[in-house]
Amino acid sequence: MTEISFSVQARPRDRNSWVDLARRTEAGGFSALYAADHPGHGSSPFVSLAAAAAVTDRIGLGTYVSQAGVREPVHMVNDAAALALLAPQRVVLGLGAGHTPAEWRQIGRERPSPGERAGRLVEFVEVAARLLGGEGAAHEGRHLRVHAAPIDGADRGVRLLVGGGHPEILRAAARAADIVALTGLGRTLADGHDHEVRWSRGDLRRQLDVVREEAQRHGRRPVIDALVQVVRRADDREAALADLSAELGAPVDDLAGTPFVMVGTEDEMVAQLRRQASEFGITSYVVREPAIETVLGVMVRLAGPTSPRLAAEPLIGG
Repeated sequence: MTEISFSVQARPRDRNSWVDLARRTEAGGFSALYAADHPGHGSSPFVSLAAAAAVTDRIGLGTYVSQAGVREPVHMVNDAAALALLAPQRVVLGLGAGHTPAEWRQIGRERPSPGERAGRLVEFVEVAARLLGGEGAAHEGRHLRVHAAPIDGADRGVRLLVGGGHPEILRAAARAADIVALTGLGRTLADGHDHEVRWSRGDLRRQLDVVREEAQRHGRRPVIDALVQVVRRADDREAALADLSAELGAPVDDLAGTPFVMVGTEDEMVAQLRRQASEFGITSYVVREPAIETVLGVMVRLAGPTSPRLAAEPLIGG
């Protein structure tokens, strides 16, 4: 029996609204509050999460995701360990390869190619996993050189999340991460922030197959997580999907069958989540702050007396 869960990705605007959000997401039954990480654009995630830790007791707290391309694994794990001192057994260290050119330029570098970014993240994940396991890490790779003693407090139950779509990133995530995060995003567009979308069933299946095969090879069962890019409450689902198709230039069939979009009434969203649990094994979702009220309605229906839990085919090892 597999339970469907939701987490929230957000960033602080001010102290009062951030503290209120932390309390509200915990009271509402969300699994985690995640802070985005775009160096130079928004607050430091670990400072934000420490403030949330002070006013919550149960909800997970993590980065979604930290930009591994411009950071170092020892620093990231040390920050996660410090947060775990304030919120034991609640911390998630989320890692991604990074995509925004400005985040490299402001440290005097040009953004590497997709393959180079993926390669660095693969090495970063391997090092971070060892450090989070309480070990030291001696690593001499193409992208990283690390000679780290065990980090104090790194074994306080910090979970590792890895997000991305590149096959090598997915394989590294399947080998080492507790949570593999899929975003449905493709090539970064010219503005350096937005992306092409990859929401076809074929693209999703290929990514899931990579994770499944690598995880089975290593005897692992990571949670598969999807970042919902669009949440729209609509009484006419077909019309809303047609409008979204016109906006994004994506086929309606792709939009109707992807876990990266939730459109329709709350009951239709519940039916969609059930299908995705059965077909894809995806039962963990992340939404952004504006979607909270809609998702709370969905969560109430999921937890109703007729459907307290959802039976789903496990993705890994089923």
